[in-house]
Amino acid sequence: MQSSFPFPSDASSIKNPTSKWESYVESRNRLRELDPHYYNDSDSTRLKADGNLTYLGFIEIVRLLWESSYPDIPIIATFGGKFASYPCIAYGLELKRAHNSEPKPRYRDKGIDENGKYYFIEGQRFQNVVSFTVMTESDAGRLSGDPRQYVGAEVADRIIEIFEDFMLEYTPVFKKLGASELVYARRVSDTEINLNQTDVVKRTVTYLLTTEKIHVSSVEKIENMVIDIRQWISYEKNLVDATPSFNYNPALELNIIDLKNSATPNY
Repeated sequence: MQSSFPFPSDASSIKNPTSKWESYVESRNRLRELDPHYYNDSDSTRLKADGNLTYLGFIEIVRLLWESSYPDIPIIATFGGKFASYPCIAYGLELKRAHNSEPKPRYRDKGIDENGKYYFIEGQRFQNVVSFTVMTESDAGRLSGDPRQYVGAEVADRIIEIFEDFMLEYTPVFKKLGASELVYARRVSDTEINLNQTDVVKRTVTYLLTTEKIHVSSVEKIENMVIDIRQWISYEKNLVDATPSFNYNPALELNIIDLKNSATPNY
């Protein structure tokens, strides 16, 4: 079985960019002939999202698509210990913040169910800085069952380039599945670290993923909660008003008797 691992000496591990461009031109021309209206960039129906993609949902889709093509390079979560196998791609959430245009949830839509109850829908967009780090062993190594060796730094460079092309190719898929936006952020400096006495080469790229959190609220439920809270506040206020006041009375005298010095018999 041919390995999916991109060895530096294996020219077939990288797609021919010329043939890929020719394929794109051919498909574009075919689309123009079959459906000119769809090709028009001003067409508002050309691409619409189906669903609402979260950060974890985005990671699951990236893992599914990537590992179907490169099963020898798994995508795993970032943690501080030694990874089970090298090479691998570790993902992590570097930053999550509210979108500049939506610092708080905003009204989206309203609806009514079959029972006549009204609902209103609010949503808020978030910006997520997602990192993907390619990690390989620095020293020459080999895959299980494959006699060929590789040099960690060279393979890491090739994997990160392939991964960037992969993300660019599947960006329309991510947006179709519900990602509000996905753009390339930056490629950080190449580093080499030691994890449990293993020298590891790291190549990291980050993306800016815009997600949207949707919340559906029942109007009846909110009104009932408001009524219950007001009744509870009124009940607590009545309890406070009915509590006797123990304010200081200047006319009240307090005598303290020391029984030790009194006439009480000492037994």
